[in-house]
Amino acid sequence: MRSTLCILSLSLALGACSSTPDGASATATANATAAATPALEGSSWRLASFQTNDDGSQALRPGTPDGFTLSFGKDGRMAVKLDCNRGNGPWQALATDATGGTLRLGPVATTRAMCSPDAVGTRLAQDLPALRTWRLQDNRLHTGLPADAGTYVWERITP
Repeated sequence: MRSTLCILSLSLALGACSSTPDGASATATANATAAATPALEGSSWRLASFQTNDDGSQALRPGTPDGFTLSFGKDGRMAVKLDCNRGNGPWQALATDATGGTLRLGPVATTRAMCSPDAVGTRLAQDLPALRTWRLQDNRLHTGLPADAGTYVWERITP
């Protein structure tokens, strides 16, 4: 037991002293990347469009501009508005560069009221837990489905 603790302590100490190829410490590099990455925490977004990656298809737009929103809480919880329904659940985002990274949403608990038919809304309710990437571009949030199946584009809601 004591030798295991010594080995573990030595491993942790050596890991803390490791450096990147350019000589900077791994921790300093990670902290610099995190500091340069725009946070989704505390931001709210309104759905602007959904674009499949099929050639020639037109972007789908929601029938009600404020009908579909996504808010990322600072506590790791999100709130969604899906037309006449509301929902919430956990979220996590990991930055892979200064403008985007990976995303995990849900599971999302939602109300189940019968809303007016909306092609984008029906699809979003199904796709929300499948969104896997995020990218900030031109003050818009682009959230992507796996295998380039499509992208939801969101406009920032300012308080």
